Amino acid sequence: MLGQVKNNKGFNLLELIVVIAIVGFISAISYPNFSSWNKERKIRAAVKEVAALVRNAIVQTERGTFAYVQVLFSNTANTLKIESRGMTMASLVTKMNDGADAWNTAPSERCDTASGNSSSDDNYWDTDNLSTSNEIKNAVYTIELKDVTTNFFGERAAAVCFAKNGKFYEGSDALAFDPTTGVPYNFINICRRSNITPICGIGFPATIDGDLCPDKPRKPNGEPIPDGEITLSRVHWNRYGNVVTSKYVNEYEINPGTNKKKWVCEEGSAKYKYD
Repeated sequence: MLGQVKNNKGFNLLELIVVIAIVGFISAISYPNFSSWNKERKIRAAVKEVAALVRNAIVQTERGTFAYVQVLFSNTANTLKIESRGMTMASLVTKMNDGADAWNTAPSERCDTASGNSSSDDNYWDTDNLSTSNEIKNAVYTIELKDVTTNFFGERAAAVCFAKNGKFYEGSDALAFDPTTGVPYNFINICRRSNITPICGIGFPATIDGDLCPDKPRKPNGEPIPDGEITLSRVHWNRYGNVVTSKYVNEYEINPGTNKKKWVCEEGSAKYKYD
């Protein structure tokens, strides 16, 4: 019997070149979509973490673990750090009953972040005090986010404070006071961190009812991208403990002659969609 001859012929050079070209073409089409999805995924994950931290801090006042809590924001060149700190009811009562305490003599410093002021002292927050039990300290926590940033910069750059039932709702520094509402700013912007700038490209302050437009989409070299997309989200809160998130809605104009779209934003009317 004659053995069956197998055909072991592989790809020739031309076929290999064609396959490589096809793979390259598909990759070139897919990469922008994947890159956009990956950026949005990282921002979405960070927003959930920030919202969870703020929500947990407020919940601790409702549970009675703390009478007064602070969410402290630091934004450096590499990291967005968010700390939550708490003051027990016993500590708060002691301060309120002491007429000479800064709680009564300098109420504007209750939620302050600046070095040397009352709330930045090591013993002001029970969670910073070495003698406080781990059970109390562990009721709040800190997160550090490498892939995202916000639109203010610096160590201890902003803070917001809460108490049970909305009492003692205060802000400091970048979140100190919204002139349109008379209360602390009630949100923080979250966007992707880039090598170009360590902060989000949107003006500050920006209020919910009169939002400033974010900067136009640009390439890493600064060149505008007419049909680009801005990935920007927010974590919102109020004095009564409601915490929600939202995402900036990109809008475009269509050129009837070329059918190409162009990113647009009307100053003061930027739109956000709540999750």
